[in-house]
Amino acid sequence: MILGIIAGLASLLVVLLLWVLLAQISILADTYRNEYYLSFGGVGKAELVPLPDDILIRVRFAFLTKEFYPLHFSPEKKKKKAKAEKPEKRKREKAFPFRRAIRLLKSFNIKYFRLEVDTDDYIWNAYLWPVVYWIRPLRRHINVNFQGRNECRLLIQNRIWRMAWAWFFG
Repeated sequence: MILGIIAGLASLLVVLLLWVLLAQISILADTYRNEYYLSFGGVGKAELVPLPDDILIRVRFAFLTKEFYPLHFSPEKKKKKAKAEKPEKRKREKAFPFRRAIRLLKSFNIKYFRLEVDTDDYIWNAYLWPVVYWIRPLRRHINVNFQGRNECRLLIQNRIWRMAWAWFFG
């Protein structure tokens, strides 16, 4: 009986761990629709909502929702008392692992990218248009227009197991 309960809890823990490792992380930045968010596996989402003269950050995890305004400072913060500190021995800081960070960035997958550019100067637009048109990879994703539209749509996805693999073993 007890062994069955332990086996059931262990299998539930393994399934939960596998779901966390395989859950998809999505980052969307869309200036056309004014959508900016980071979502995790359909359970959690952090959304940035631009308001006139303000910014709202809405965080949702399962059934809980929290909204806050990062530009508003709350007067409730307590000031910490300054203690008489002893001079500590300086610890040697390790250098930032750039190679690991580059491998971590390479693990991200760009699902969608579209950029529309207008420099508000017809001459510069005329210079940019043939450059973008004749370079094939740019032609599919970047458009130079003469209509005053500046838009960017970007969707990036990744999974935690890919990030961990790139950080530790890549």
